[in-house]
Amino acid sequence: MNTLTSIFVMGVVAAGTAAVVPGAADCLEDRAFESVAVTQDGQPRPLLPGTVIRLRIAGGGLHAHAGGNLIAAQVSVEGTHLVVTDLHTADASYGAEQRAQDSWLAEFLGAGPAWTRHDDELLLRVDGTEIRMAGRPESDRPLTETYWLLESSSQPGSTPVPARVPAHLVFQDDELYGTLSCNWLSGRAVVADSTVAVDGLGTTKRACQQEDIMLEIAIFGVLRGEVAFDLDGDRLDLTGPDGRRLHLRAPF
Repeated sequence: MNTLTSIFVMGVVAAGTAAVVPGAADCLEDRAFESVAVTQDGQPRPLLPGTVIRLRIAGGGLHAHAGGNLIAAQVSVEGTHLVVTDLHTADASYGAEQRAQDSWLAEFLGAGPAWTRHDDELLLRVDGTEIRMAGRPESDRPLTETYWLLESSSQPGSTPVPARVPAHLVFQDDELYGTLSCNWLSGRAVVADSTVAVDGLGTTKRACQQEDIMLEIAIFGVLRGEVAFDLDGDRLDLTGPDGRRLHLRAPF
């Protein structure tokens, strides 16, 4: 299974030059950031090749990504620090190096980083470790190579998307993969102008809670055969052959 190599984290500003902005929560709300430098004790901190850390804070929630599992948490702003609680990650099977990098980012965020912002640049700092980031342009997201986070399903009687482990989809190289909140899926997905032909979907076989099972049924009810897609900025709607829909958003 391919991995989506992108990561999100907030930052980019020179220490000592940025001032804390009044209305702190507003200046971080619903903005996507991506890393431009990561240092530890003034020296570059090695990351896996191709890593870009990406992050967004919106509606009291935080999503971050460092090339492997998605990190999600609740977040608030208290003065010059982020207060991060209820932090959790998806549970996909990546290699030891990627798992270690994901754990490092989760620990960094869970420690409640100090933050400063100047214009469109943000710096996050925990002790001697700094992540410098720049705001990501709010342009239209392509269907392929984008991390699509499931927000809701239109299937009657389906339960809300469980918040503890976000469900997501990625379209890449005529392939579809992602999480179903509990299990992982993968299959073939050939993209045309306004449709994607999906077949051969399979999943891992974990024992899941009832709400996870209901969500999987809703997702599989849409992802079969010719699926229509509608892109609008960072929003994606997928409509199955019988009219049922999945509503997704690019978190960063």
